[in-house]
Amino acid sequence: MRSRATILSKTCPYCGARSKAEAKIPVPSNMPALEFNLDNLDALVEKQSIGQLLALVELLPYKTFVCVKCASEFRLASRSAKELVGAMLRNLQPILPPTQPAKARAKPPAKAPPQPPQAQAAPAAAPEWEAESLDSLFDYSVDKKSTG
Repeated sequence: MRSRATILSKTCPYCGARSKAEAKIPVPSNMPALEFNLDNLDALVEKQSIGQLLALVELLPYKTFVCVKCASEFRLASRSAKELVGAMLRNLQPILPPTQPAKARAKPPAKAPPQPPQAQAAPAAAPEWEAESLDSLFDYSVDKKSTG
């Protein structure tokens, strides 16, 4: 893709005739010369690629349109660029993955089997074993002989 001159057209706010501006927008080399009609934004969004539309949105506030009939000049306010972006966003559609057959879909897990009555009983009040003291594990008689 290379940037080529593209004609932008819009209705003149003074006399209602066509006004034109020229912009360099990336266009495939095998396409004929394009003219973007900025009065029909929905059709423009449907026909053009995202890259071309983003380039157009970036250029619009800087382009000066000249009326063919009355030769008056005007620029588009950023509101027009926002309208174009709004049209782009309104036309976005979700891309869904291909659906799988119903058999291949994962089924929700079945209910957990009921617990036996012992597992549902209240926890034991006190442990049956008692912790040993660490003192019984060590022989402190050696320390007493060396210190005394």
